[in-house]
Amino acid sequence: MTMRTALMAAALALGAVTPAAAQATVVITGIDDNPGYLKGDLMVYTPTGFRGTDPGMSRFRFTGTENGKAVEFLTYCVAAFTGLGEGSFERADIASVLSDSTRQQQLLTLLTHSDLLLGKETDLLAQKTISAATQLAVWEILEEHGGSYDTTGGQFYTTGGNSDDARALANDYLTQITTGGWTAIAGHKLQVLFSNDQQSQVFLTAVPEPASWATMIGGFALVGGMFRRRRAAAYRVA
Repeated sequence: MTMRTALMAAALALGAVTPAAAQATVVITGIDDNPGYLKGDLMVYTPTGFRGTDPGMSRFRFTGTENGKAVEFLTYCVAAFTGLGEGSFERADIASVLSDSTRQQQLLTLLTHSDLLLGKETDLLAQKTISAATQLAVWEILEEHGGSYDTTGGQFYTTGGNSDDARALANDYLTQITTGGWTAIAGHKLQVLFSNDQQSQVFLTAVPEPASWATMIGGFALVGGMFRRRRAAAYRVA
């Protein structure tokens, strides 16, 4: 085995990420609202005349398998006009559903802060309100192109139900994002469970910190040094 082959094998063993690894089929067999729904009476999208009744807003827990291994994702819907369901999804980059880099960064900022807020909250109703507000803000970032973000009007909005507080909170989140009060928390990136037939979902995934990359590179150097020492010892024996 050459040193180059050994280093490639070490990279695979250490879980080195390649672009192809970002695309994988995930089979979802379970969906739960987490922490639970708040609802509206009406969802409106004026460019197409869409009017949907009883929209529910929550974070989801998607469970299933990926390459034979059990997986779990905490997600938000990015396809408001498509039915929610189980089945096969493609794990993809956020660019597969959102090409605008500014909005990608806004969405990353939203989800990293929402994740932090949900992790600190212990009251169930407050958790539901944070979750519903996050879902409303996700839809607003994705679907509103008629002006400033506002979950109570514009091209995309919801009305009624028990989600008035969530709409107000979503607008607060969007103001924090667009005015620079919030910036994305490091160590995360956005990925999507994409489907042509079911609601596609966006979720946060961790990215290696610089220290992790340094450890990985150090591991490669260690393997390389080990092979060099073995080769030198073989020459001395010969």
